Amino acid sequence: MTRRQKDMDANRGYMDKTLIPEQGRLAMTDEAAPDDIPALDEVFFQTPGRLSRALPYALLAAGRRTCTPREMPIAHRFNQHTLIFTLSGKGVLDVNGLSSFLHEGTIAWLDSSMLYSHRCDPRHSHWSYLWLGFIGYGLDTLFDNLGVIANPVFDMTNPRGPRALFAEILDEVKDNAFLADSRCFALLAQLISSLVSERADGGDIGDAVQRLQRVMQVVRADLTHPWTVRELATAANLSQAQLFRRFRQRMGTTPVDWLRHERINAAKPLLVVSDEQVGRIAARCGYPDPFHFARDFKKLVGVTPSEFRRQGRSVRPRES
Repeated sequence: MTRRQKDMDANRGYMDKTLIPEQGRLAMTDEAAPDDIPALDEVFFQTPGRLSRALPYALLAAGRRTCTPREMPIAHRFNQHTLIFTLSGKGVLDVNGLSSFLHEGTIAWLDSSMLYSHRCDPRHSHWSYLWLGFIGYGLDTLFDNLGVIANPVFDMTNPRGPRALFAEILDEVKDNAFLADSRCFALLAQLISSLVSERADGGDIGDAVQRLQRVMQVVRADLTHPWTVRELATAANLSQAQLFRRFRQRMGTTPVDWLRHERINAAKPLLVVSDEQVGRIAARCGYPDPFHFARDFKKLVGVTPSEFRRQGRSVRPRES
């Protein structure tokens, strides 16, 4: 458990689904607001239950806010990650002395344990946004790999999807739903995935993803070929050391281990839907030695190929 998670666990005792009442009524629209627009500040706290311990991400708080240039910047320090979706107006985010502008449709990713502040842009009448506070496994690594410190703002190509995810998460927390933990996790995972995809569309990360995708396409087109690391590196136009590093960073595994999983996954449907001999299926998936195939299969799946075939056929619906 990371230091951030331990600190948040210590604070969970007083966290509950609590509403900070709005300071005046406001219709949340995408249109420009008048200079005298009243402020809105709603905050809902989510107390993670037992189920949250089994999930990679846990939502701690969510809210919506509309502020004006007259209001002081927010700079509260928490040991959690925060996502901010701008609905309308414009905001300014300062992190470690670097300023970024937040406009409609953008998402800012903030590690609130860092030195930061955010406020309404003084040149605009208001800044209206939704926000989420959460913790989770691997977030710090993802935060670093996506280069969020240097570029915390994601200019979403299609902001409607992320906006809907923010709204659904907020509704789950507001409604105090019984399965809020699991539902919020599922929605949050989609949201984080969209940020990864958005950032991977360009720059060094985009180049890394494209190179790995090229390798995957080449391998999947011919699993019977006895692929070597040298050939995989050539397909990616990388050195072998670069290939290993890229696979570790983006896939969390080595090229050889990824190839092993690909071959075993390709064999699974063949075992269930065909009557072909196990040895021939092994050869079709890149295992000329059936004993090597059986050993890898049991190591990764937990049962032998023959046992997997029996189990798979026992759950298939009978043809009428």
